[in-house]
Amino acid sequence: MINIGLAITNNEKKFLNYKQEIKDSIKQNHLINIINVSSEKKLYQHIKDLNILLTYSINTKYFNKRSNQLKWIQIGNAGVDDSLIEDVIKSKIIITNSRGINAVPVAEYVISTILYFSKNFSNCISYKKEKIWRQWEIAKKTDTLENQTIGIIGYGAIGKEIAKRAKAFNMQVLATRRLQKEKTNTRVVNELLPLKKMDYIISNSNYLIITCPLTPRTKKLINKNNLSLMPENSYLINVSRGEVLEEKDLIEHLKNNKIKGAALDVFSNEPLNKNSELFNLNNTFLSPHIAGNFKGYQMALIKSFIENLNRYLDKKSLKNRVCKKRLY
Repeated sequence: MINIGLAITNNEKKFLNYKQEIKDSIKQNHLINIINVSSEKKLYQHIKDLNILLTYSINTKYFNKRSNQLKWIQIGNAGVDDSLIEDVIKSKIIITNSRGINAVPVAEYVISTILYFSKNFSNCISYKKEKIWRQWEIAKKTDTLENQTIGIIGYGAIGKEIAKRAKAFNMQVLATRRLQKEKTNTRVVNELLPLKKMDYIISNSNYLIITCPLTPRTKKLINKNNLSLMPENSYLINVSRGEVLEEKDLIEHLKNNKIKGAALDVFSNEPLNKNSELFNLNNTFLSPHIAGNFKGYQMALIKSFIENLNRYLDKKSLKNRVCKKRLY
């Protein structure tokens, strides 16, 4: 018997639906027992009996109460930075993430914010409030995306979906990832570069998109030194993790109009402090970490988990396995 813990919903009806979906989707010769451990009390109660756990994050308190029976944890997010605690890294437990589930909605968010800036929607919103007809004043500040350059820092699943959509607008696409060999004119990317060429991308982008995972290597990767390379008419969009960006340096650049604007879905501290200067800036678009969420997210997560569960039961390698050395 394989004991599987689901720690993704407190809604009993949803849990029963997910439980049935899992049971209906695995081979009948495997005996599994699915337990709802979404509450802290239930997780404490059952953690020693679990072989597999599906959860959004790993907590030191309950992780240390596990037994040697726990073999695999799937994280319900793409980012695992808050789950890779020291005990997890040292353990033999396999960690997988849910990379790819949110790639399309995040890419749609990015394109939406690019359009928000390029079409000067902030002034359109003001028009509705003020009811003052300023047609030319608003229109002359709009721009087209064709032949504009988008730079993507982190060309993983999300970065690729952003690139595809940017290419549909005839944008020039520059992208980087850490171990990338230099390539030019691929199907959707004009230049695909190693991370050491990041400054080149920053200085040549009208829209700079941060999508890389948070690791010790990428913490405060974007700071005053490379923000100063951004053109004055450029925008920064962060859908990665708040700590990849040195927030105070960005605020200074925005206050002094050294760049034209920023869209931020993630912040160094969440929830964002109500006294943050970001709320007072006219050149920011802020959202409360929603870019990767959508109505059917949990069912998409269950389907992703089922695919890996069948691989686990068949003793095959798991998809989206997290490297404990690289921490993503």
